[in-house]
This record gives sequence, C-alpha cells and structure tokens, in this order.
Amino acid sequence: MVAQKFTVDLSKPLVFQVGHLGEAYQEWVHQPIVSKEGPRFFANDFLEFLTCTAWWAIPAIWLPVVCWFVTMSMRMGHTIPEVAMMVGTGVFVWTLIEYTIHRFLFHMKTQTYWANTAHYLLHGCHHKHPMDGLRLVFPPTAAAILCVPPSKNPARNLKLYHMSHHFRVQNKGFGITSKLWDIVFGTLPP
Repeated sequence: MVAQKFTVDLSKPLVFQVGHLGEAYQEWVHQPIVSKEGPRFFANDFLEFLTCTAWWAIPAIWLPVVCWFVTMSMRMGHTIPEVAMMVGTGVFVWTLIEYTIHRFLFHMKTQTYWANTAHYLLHGCHHKHPMDGLRLVFPPTAAAILCVPPSKNPARNLKLYHMSHHFRVQNKGFGITSKLWDIVFGTLPP
C-alpha cells in the first residue's frame, strides 16, 4: 500500500483539514494566499462567527479598559509621572511578551493532527491568509500607541514591516506592534 498525499480543499472549511497534512503542514502554511477574503474555518455558522472580529473591536474593547486603569491609578494617589511610568512599563513588558509568544509559540514546528490544527487556529491561519481583515492578530491601537512620530503613516509602516515577515523573511521580524525586540534579539529583517 502507498499512502496518498493529503490535499487541502480550500472550498471547504479548513480547520479540521489542516491537521491531516502532517509534516507537510509547515511548508503549506508558509505559502501565503493573497486575498482580502478569508477562508471558511468551520461548517458551523456560530463557530465561524466566533473566529471573525472587525478591526475596530480591539480598540473599542481595550481603550476603555486602559483608560479605566489609568483613572483608577490616579484616584489611588499616583502622580502623572508614576502613571506614565506604569503605562510605559506595561507597553515595554507587553511588546516583549508579544515577541516571545510570536517567535517561540506561534512559530514552533508541528506535524501531528491536533498540533497542526491548534497551530492553524492560533496563528497558522494568519500566515496562510495574511490579508484576511476579519482575523487580524495584533490590535491596531497597540500599533498606534507604539508608532514613533515623525512617520507619515505609522500603522501602514508596521503593516508593511509585518508583511515582510510573511512574504520575504519568515524567520525574522517577529515584532508586531514594535521592532524593539527584533533589534534586541537580532531578528530584524534586512
């Protein structure tokens, strides 16, 4: 008996197909499909709905949370410089955590059915379909906060930087909302 190579059918829900790729998953997932329309993940409409998020939902959810914490810090008697230091430390720690998760968890090599399936749901879908507007990985507000003026279009520049990770050098450029950790860890793309 000869085992036949598994082929993903893009016209069908993908999540439970990709696990069957086995060792071929890594090569398949890193060959991007450029389309603004993302694939269907699940046959079930409710599960499919849960995988889609409009970009504006992230700032709509997180900006009020950040403002609440800043307000509570001020009410607790912290000075403006102390609150600014806490926010700065939070951004610093967040970008380091984001970089670490992206580089070491989201880019780990998988080959079993369930590992491939989980990886695809967590991050592989973003590499296979990097232009899918309803499945953005990084929050736009974090990108806007971390943008350094005098860039004319900082959000676009960060998007181009991250697209380089997808289309040019996939083993470099793990920073999403900041290039800082790529510089520190020597993974800045050329």
